[in-house]
Amino acid sequence: KAYHHTPIITMKTIIAATTLATAVAASQQGLEAIQKDGLSSDSAMGRHLLANARKLEDGNAYNNNYDDMSWVAGFSIKFLGCNTVTQWVNENADNEDDDNNNNNNNQNGDNGEMTAAMDPTNGKIESVGLVRFRLCPRDHCFDHFAVGCSQHYGEYVVAMSTFLETYLAYEKEMSEQGCEAYRETCYTKCDQSNKALCYYNCYKGYGINAAFCASNDGNGNYYDGMFDMDSAIQCTQYEYGGEDGYQHWLGPQCSGQGGVITLGLFDDEDCQVASDRQPVYYQKNYGAPVTPHTSDSIVSTNCMSCLATDEDAANQDAEYYNYDADGNKNYYESENVNSLCASAYVAAGKCENQIDSSSVLYPEEGACTYLEGVKRLKDDGIIRGNETVTSKPASIAIGFFTGAACLLAGYVGYLKHKIQKSRVNLAGVTTSLA
Repeated sequence: KAYHHTPIITMKTIIAATTLATAVAASQQGLEAIQKDGLSSDSAMGRHLLANARKLEDGNAYNNNYDDMSWVAGFSIKFLGCNTVTQWVNENADNEDDDNNNNNNNQNGDNGEMTAAMDPTNGKIESVGLVRFRLCPRDHCFDHFAVGCSQHYGEYVVAMSTFLETYLAYEKEMSEQGCEAYRETCYTKCDQSNKALCYYNCYKGYGINAAFCASNDGNGNYYDGMFDMDSAIQCTQYEYGGEDGYQHWLGPQCSGQGGVITLGLFDDEDCQVASDRQPVYYQKNYGAPVTPHTSDSIVSTNCMSCLATDEDAANQDAEYYNYDADGNKNYYESENVNSLCASAYVAAGKCENQIDSSSVLYPEEGACTYLEGVKRLKDDGIIRGNETVTSKPASIAIGFFTGAACLLAGYVGYLKHKIQKSRVNLAGVTTSLA
């Protein structure tokens, strides 16, 4: 009986594994339509990526568009990685005045003519950087864990440029006192030094990242040895690339297979085409000053608390809002939330289907499907929903149970052979006795 019972249980398990594989395939097929929308501002996911917040039914202020994100203060933000998405950009759509657009649309709508902004030949293919991050419960966010936490989290996606501006502003605010305290000390130590990294090593000795110190006093007076990170993350012309006949632009890039954001040189003013020559080349051959964060990430991968500190006190008077699909402002209450988390949260597409309902009364899930699509990006930055995407866990499960089925089939064959042989032997004994 034991021999008959084992195959039944195994077959049930194999059927379950097959069902799992089918579910994975169905989930991938379900992404096809939304992935084809890409990052168009007209698409549903495009609007979520631009942080169009929901209208709460029980809102009672600001024209019923009001939300409370004070709960974020109990969480920590964890940088998960970056991706580069390819999209079609209409060059004229952003350059035309709104009033002129309205007039042109009205006039041309009657005449059936196409405006410049509507003409598909007035666009170009452009790569857009995205950042993914999580909000994990503050007491359960771990630096050594790549994703920070495994439960009760929210996952978000935001434009890389927006995240970098927010992150840099926050880090500069947090570092301001330390930078000022040791500026004169490091100047005295490094003014006559010929070591390229003198200033950075000096500040580092006091636990400060010099890249986050102000490069000037706000009145046009620049500090010696300081790097202008604000300009670098905006894509700025590289001052030292023209000596060898090449002109470059310095800007952020998604590196390390999407694990870090670094600074690099590009061959175009939009920082789209990475250059073969990077800052280290000009440092070695032309004496260019050191460019920070060309090999290590600008953004920390550690868990960073969202709770506002004394240094972030000014954030309590800040007004945070974004827009819904109808152009209405959605305001956010941000009590005790620091500027980094508040700004990133408001600007992000949100997937809060894993977050504890006791933390968020109205979790948002509008960007969940888009986030799944972003995780399946190809090297060329195109989201594809009509291609087979392998699932490693499902592949392992299918391989395991297929192998088990083969072994089981072989074992059943072996038993069948043994039974037949026993019958032959028994028949021989019976004949002898007769």
